[in-house]
Amino acid sequence: MELQCGLCDHQYSQPRVLSCLHTYCLSCLETLVKKQDREGEVCCPVCQQRTLLPSSDPSTLPSDPIVGMLLEVKSVEAGAVTCTSCEENSSAVCRCLDCAAFLCSNCQGAHRFMKCFKSHRLVELEKLSIGDLASPVKLLTCTKHDGEALEFYCNTCDMLVCLKCTAIDHRMTSHQYVYINDAAAVMKERLLYLLENGRKRSEDVRVQLLQMEEKIDHVQVEGTRVKGEVDKVFHTLLTKLEDRQEEMRQDVETLYQRQQQFLNTQGKSLQYDEERLQAGTRFVEKLVTYGSISDLLTCGKLVTSQFDLLFKQCTDNDMKSSGEVGVSVDYHTFSNLLNRIQIKIKTVPKIGVSSPVTNVACSLGAAAESSNARVTTPLLKEEFSPSSSKSNVSEERTFGKGNDTASMDVTELHKVGSFGKRVEKSGDSPHIGCIAVGANGNIYVLNTYSWLVQVFDKEGKYRFKFGGRGQSPGQLQWPVELATSTKGYIAVRESTTDRIQIFSDTGQFIFKFWLHSVHKPRSMVIDRRGRFLVEDVGKGRFPHGVVIYNSDGKLLTKIRCTEISKLSVNRYSLAISAQNQLLVVDHRANCVQVYSEEGRHLRTIHPRCSRLDIRGIIMDQNKLILILNNRVDRDSWYIGGLVVMAKDGTVLDKFKFPEKVVTHVALTHEGCPLAVLLGSSDIHVYGSIHTK
Repeated sequence: MELQCGLCDHQYSQPRVLSCLHTYCLSCLETLVKKQDREGEVCCPVCQQRTLLPSSDPSTLPSDPIVGMLLEVKSVEAGAVTCTSCEENSSAVCRCLDCAAFLCSNCQGAHRFMKCFKSHRLVELEKLSIGDLASPVKLLTCTKHDGEALEFYCNTCDMLVCLKCTAIDHRMTSHQYVYINDAAAVMKERLLYLLENGRKRSEDVRVQLLQMEEKIDHVQVEGTRVKGEVDKVFHTLLTKLEDRQEEMRQDVETLYQRQQQFLNTQGKSLQYDEERLQAGTRFVEKLVTYGSISDLLTCGKLVTSQFDLLFKQCTDNDMKSSGEVGVSVDYHTFSNLLNRIQIKIKTVPKIGVSSPVTNVACSLGAAAESSNARVTTPLLKEEFSPSSSKSNVSEERTFGKGNDTASMDVTELHKVGSFGKRVEKSGDSPHIGCIAVGANGNIYVLNTYSWLVQVFDKEGKYRFKFGGRGQSPGQLQWPVELATSTKGYIAVRESTTDRIQIFSDTGQFIFKFWLHSVHKPRSMVIDRRGRFLVEDVGKGRFPHGVVIYNSDGKLLTKIRCTEISKLSVNRYSLAISAQNQLLVVDHRANCVQVYSEEGRHLRTIHPRCSRLDIRGIIMDQNKLILILNNRVDRDSWYIGGLVVMAKDGTVLDKFKFPEKVVTHVALTHEGCPLAVLLGSSDIHVYGSIHTK
């Protein structure tokens, strides 16, 4: 049995029992009473049940006889028993079973030679058994009548009494008392009954507790599901608002184009009138200055009719006001509409003695559809802190010679940690197909062969996963790429079905769509308007370029990248700038072509550095991060390093990976590169490239 106090974690000392039947040391209870400062009571720290303590003195609480007996057993086994019959504190040599006391050698001699102890049984400690220690033969004496044994139990007063008590204070006429052995037998029978029923009730409560835990898990799952539904509803609303915004922008554009055409027409008419008036005035000046009388009379009628016509036309061509154009919004109606989107809470009946729980359900109209919720357990406990690490540098080779940045030193990235699970067997090892960093800082890892997306927080702790093999909404079939949005949702592209599925940042399925007018999709990004952009390598009747879908997955247009002879088959060859401009890698010309969101070619960015083999591009803090190729052998190309470049092509920093077989790369919000190596499912983390 446990002999340690639950408050001090030491062996019991003077154990006392509370009304809840929890036992603590007397000194611990005294400290607890002072700490709680409850007048006339003390609260159990385990079960919170209150025990009345009128005098605020824990020493008045009953002792725990079983724990006291077990402590004696332990002392005997340890050989550290002192005499309990005298005040000498001498080592005990035997035990009196009748007195239930340990005796030293002097007390043992007194027991043997005094007549009053003649019938007492003495047992030496070496021969003492646990049964002897637990033998209930100890006789208690009355506190009112010295030397009188407590032989009776008064049922009326619920207390032990002696023979004299039965004659004075507990007379048979008004009190009912029995021998203590008979009273103990009845009490034992009652306690056994309570024990049996207590065990049954404890089992019932345990079942109810398990049910309650299931309900709690259900509430958590439902909470996650409803959050996904809320995300879906507001994603739909935002999409509708953005579509309405685009429609109104088009209407404004059309309106002002018409007004501009009208004003241009008026302007041209005024130019013609001005030209005719100037021609007429010049003619009249010459006629008046140099003409003869006959010339005046001959041309006067012609001049008069022409000027009458000009004066009339100039009067008719007065500029007409087009009026002012504004935007009218009924914010009150819009606010009322938003208030109609509510969360409804359904109360679940109570389970046994436990508290009620709630089942959360979302009532959001026809736009809200239920989705399957999943519960996963964390698999990762490793931590790292990339944001606080610095990239320890070592100077290495240069990329080339002959210009202003060719001699720039290359910094080797310093590994600061890793997370994920190391591959144990190549046969069933997971295969990382893509990694990305979300708007919330979470790291999303796409596992192609497990058909899953695992989610880690920015410190590398495993959070949850979503996906799973299948064709149903939310399940994946050969996922090969994922992209994250500034609005928080995640897009997953599948290779065999050309399907793109959209999930919330909590892994809840939102909607799906299929790629149209695409021959060979590669890189995928999501712009700041929520549109999906997919790079198409193209072939035959499918020209290469970037296909754009709106936030609902409807095909909008295809930008033909005529400035690029052939698009790269590598990922990371497409990016979006802070101004929502498209940046496409031209791997043959080793440059970056920039297009507007409407598809107009804006400029070409050539890195001001020689011998750069560009593989891809990442946007970070308004800077371009070029991903460089690393050729290991004739047919093996991997990611070799990163180059930080300004928009004008100026190279700011160069970094290289210490490993030669990097297959995937991403960048955290703190500027820490994340890399995946060939044959490994670990995500390697390197020092921030911002701290150089």
